Amino acid sequence: MTGSCWLLADIGGTNARFALADPGARTFADQEILPTSGAATLEALVHQYLERKPGRRPVAACLAIAGPVTGDICSLTNAHIAFSTEQTRQRLGLDTLLVVNDFAAVARAVPELGPTDIMQIGGGRLDADPVALAIGPGTGLGVASLFRTGGGWHVVSGEGGHVGLSGLYDDDDLDLLRALRDVVGFPSAEMVLSGAGLTRLFTILTNRRGREVQPHEARPEWIVEQARAGAQERCVDAVNLFCRLLGATAADAALTTGATGGVFLAGGIVGGIADLLADSGFREQFTSHPDMGHYLDAIGTAAVIAPQPGLLGALHLLLDEYERCEVSA
Repeated sequence: MTGSCWLLADIGGTNARFALADPGARTFADQEILPTSGAATLEALVHQYLERKPGRRPVAACLAIAGPVTGDICSLTNAHIAFSTEQTRQRLGLDTLLVVNDFAAVARAVPELGPTDIMQIGGGRLDADPVALAIGPGTGLGVASLFRTGGGWHVVSGEGGHVGLSGLYDDDDLDLLRALRDVVGFPSAEMVLSGAGLTRLFTILTNRRGREVQPHEARPEWIVEQARAGAQERCVDAVNLFCRLLGATAADAALTTGATGGVFLAGGIVGGIADLLADSGFREQFTSHPDMGHYLDAIGTAAVIAPQPGLLGALHLLLDEYERCEVSA
């Protein structure tokens, strides 16, 4: 690996984050963010980044994409990009190309995070070992788990963002659920726990108060800004409801995966609301299960505030891949 250069990418439905890594030093630099919609193909998107780095040509890459990775043909769930892993490897001239789900990369970053990279919300244990969960809203909702064996860290990714929405139980909640169903059909977790989902919640709550949402109010960034400033009660209500529903969904995922090592919240939306989560009802909703509250109360929850956990995880997944190859050689 001496002298070689690796490409790292975290490609979501909205933004594609790139960096070049020095595998010997286990660090990455030359970070850039490009719009995912700025290219028609994944290969073109990679070339856009590499053209800005003359003389740097990677020999290996890890691409973390916001979509399922189940074979050679991969596609992004919330962007019109599909590609063949093997053809892309050949066209980019790479010795190794590892393609993973974006939250698999976030999950792999968890044991590499330091105390200043996370913000704990409430009590509970945060240790990653033996099983931890990464979950978070952005353009969609990502979910992946991490566990350790004698052979090191391993990630398991799925499509947990597409499960049914949790946390709506009382009469007012059921009215909200019916309103969501009228808008989106099947109210999956991702239909609410995402940027567009926050706007849907805000719109329903605003309409209930006899008001129409104005065009400038339909942006999730505006809703969060107003909630943080306390300037709009309906924005505060929408963000708090969003956080409570995130707490319920995270609790269900933690129960399913046995994530006693902690639940780590990441994604583009979490960065904007990390300071609001503590007072939002997130933790109370997370631990409110009538039968398993004691189990959930022991599990720590934290917002990941490190700037690029997806790129960090992509680097370590690639390091893991090379180390496994060296062991089996």
